[in-house]
Amino acid sequence: MKVFAGAGESSGDRILAALLHGLRGPFPDMEVRGFGGPLSRMQGLNSLFPMEKMAVNGVGDVLQRGAFLASAYVRLRKLLRDFRPDLVLLADYPGMNVGLARHALALGHRVHFVAPPQLWAYRDAEARVQRLKRSLKGASLQVLFPFEEEAYSSFGGPLCQGHFFAQSAGQAGQESFSHENTLPVLPTPSTKPQETRNRLLLCPGSRAAIVRRNLSLWLDHLSTSDGALDVDILTPEFLVSQVKEIIRDRFGIVVLTSPEKAFSRAACAIAFPGTMTLELFLRRIPTKVWAVLDPLTLWSGRRKLHPGFIALPNILLGRAAFPEWVGMARDFARTPPPLALSGDAFLGEPVAVEDLVALDEKMGSPEGVAVGVHACLELLP
Repeated sequence: MKVFAGAGESSGDRILAALLHGLRGPFPDMEVRGFGGPLSRMQGLNSLFPMEKMAVNGVGDVLQRGAFLASAYVRLRKLLRDFRPDLVLLADYPGMNVGLARHALALGHRVHFVAPPQLWAYRDAEARVQRLKRSLKGASLQVLFPFEEEAYSSFGGPLCQGHFFAQSAGQAGQESFSHENTLPVLPTPSTKPQETRNRLLLCPGSRAAIVRRNLSLWLDHLSTSDGALDVDILTPEFLVSQVKEIIRDRFGIVVLTSPEKAFSRAACAIAFPGTMTLELFLRRIPTKVWAVLDPLTLWSGRRKLHPGFIALPNILLGRAAFPEWVGMARDFARTPPPLALSGDAFLGEPVAVEDLVALDEKMGSPEGVAVGVHACLELLP
């Protein structure tokens, strides 16, 4: 079997890799081409581009890389035509993948799109639904959370729900798939002593432009704290050199690429909004969400998106379970977010068990891999 696969950033790469692994069972000789990151490549993906070149965020970042992204889109459309896949498997990354899905459907290919655009977040949701329906009508769609299903119920193709998070409240025995693992594994009791959670974990994102824009400002702000802070920074492996360049001669900072190790050491965290905020919530790590954005992205977001929360736990629960700060670099310099630090830990308690249970109900099925593999198999003759 031939599969065209596409993921342009770390969370999508994690989803894509898990599904490719699941499909490898019934199709051990599966040939996979397209674009993705290190996890997907370990599952056999022959990627046209390194993910660090594809991962963009915000209007300014897209404009800066416009020529490359346009060239990549042309090459990927040609690959779709020449490769003639039996299945097109796309994860998130709507700026590229919606167009590829439209082209694949026009060519008569079977398409399964995981984590399609978050239509519910936009002010003009109905207009966007109509535009997107013209691109994705007939595709198999897999949303991550139940509240997203309504927006896609009229698209005419198969629709399913299942998220890919490693562990949710009440689901401790479900399989996990971390950045460090290449295969889903069942958690087993450990005989090793647990590391003491006494460090501040920084999660500045998985896109180079976001890390550059945020991390140095965060570190400068933290340096004004009265207490001595032991700091870990969690970053994808392909961004390690850039993170170390930003850190330079700052001492007492450890750069980690393993989420599980980082979580095991964290007493508290600061995170850029994204799926990482949900991972931190599920592990009951007190977290503040900070987002330093470029001016165009901030203006566009305020104009097009519903006013409200940006962190996934807050969106799902409908309240500020994690404190949020959003603004430009100049705003950060003038009125930075409160540190609320005491020594090396946030003031505040870990996430309450009741909130974990409530979030678990909002998240729906945790069987994203099984749901996605089944949906792909249903598309095939």
